[in-house]
Amino acid sequence: MNYSSLLVSAGIALSLVMPTQAFAATNKDKAAADAAYKKRVELSRKIKKMRAMRKKLPIPPPAGMFGVYAFPDKGQFVTGVNYQNHQFSGLLQGSESISTQEAVLTAPNAFAGQPMQPPTLRVVPVSAEADVIFPFINYAVSEKVALVALAPLIKKKTVLETFAGGNPNMSLGTNAVTSNGLGDIKFGALYKLMNTEGNKHNVIIDAVLSAPTGDIEVEDTQLTPMNTRMDARLAYGMQLGSGTWDALVGVAYWGKQKKWGWGLQYLGTIPLEDENSEGWAYGDKHEGTAWLSYAWEPTVNGSVRVRTEQQGTIKGIDPKIYGPGLGANTDNYGGTRTEMAVGVNWMYAPAHNISFEYAQPLSQDRNGVQAEHDQSLMVSWRNAFF
Repeated sequence: MNYSSLLVSAGIALSLVMPTQAFAATNKDKAAADAAYKKRVELSRKIKKMRAMRKKLPIPPPAGMFGVYAFPDKGQFVTGVNYQNHQFSGLLQGSESISTQEAVLTAPNAFAGQPMQPPTLRVVPVSAEADVIFPFINYAVSEKVALVALAPLIKKKTVLETFAGGNPNMSLGTNAVTSNGLGDIKFGALYKLMNTEGNKHNVIIDAVLSAPTGDIEVEDTQLTPMNTRMDARLAYGMQLGSGTWDALVGVAYWGKQKKWGWGLQYLGTIPLEDENSEGWAYGDKHEGTAWLSYAWEPTVNGSVRVRTEQQGTIKGIDPKIYGPGLGANTDNYGGTRTEMAVGVNWMYAPAHNISFEYAQPLSQDRNGVQAEHDQSLMVSWRNAFF
């Protein structure tokens, strides 16, 4: 066979193969184009569905809110998980910052005059942190009433500095105490007092009970003013519950207009018993919140919230919470605090939201001497099954 015959054969072979390859390439490109088109169509449908859902529902409340939910229809429910982190450092006497040295020299010891008890404090917190995770569910039993329940899981840590019993100017060092476990389980009902067309205006009343399921006898090893270490019951604020049946009552209003959302809420926590099994009870707590939100996109909105709280001192005393520690004095609990929070909410699927919120105090005026609240972080994952 000569070269001309080979060239002719090769040309015939190429002429037969190239259309097949071109056809295969064209099919692959068409399949890719079809897949991309289907994805665009699906995304467009998803966005339209979210826009329709957003028009139907109120703009989601900030992450740190309790008792404010998009009210489901009968037989439907909302569920999710909230997480909160609170951090404290330094000390406040009323509204003024003071040092640990000032506290041990001037703040009174509630047990002064009793054997081995100095006149002023000897154990004060340097820093503290609390983490709370609480899954919740909200189920509508009728068009007006929904049942709600949540179970908090709590972890607390406080770093304490101890000073010598006979010399308040001599620090003996620091040690950390911790508590963790189940807190007080809450359950009750939400009543839809008002709900206008398109959820432009909503009013919900909260009627919730808090059961004393949190441990109030937590102990840990502590450094004493005698420079020894011993296991002792932790301060009231380090316990995991209130020890009493409490009522959580509140009312919330929220509304929306196009991309804007707003709301107001009052929430009170009222002990229903004079004292718990250990002889004490928290003071009444009252909270007020106002927020404003704006939907930047159909699936994303931002919020600004101002919250204020007022709580009374602890009533009664636990005889096992004893000594010259700041947390052992029931006068060092309660007071007022006002904070501002900024947040963002992302609706990643229709009626499914992830919210973040960061808060810092604007003012604090605490009873006695207390750890200063620095900041809070709240994260909420809410799923509505409509």
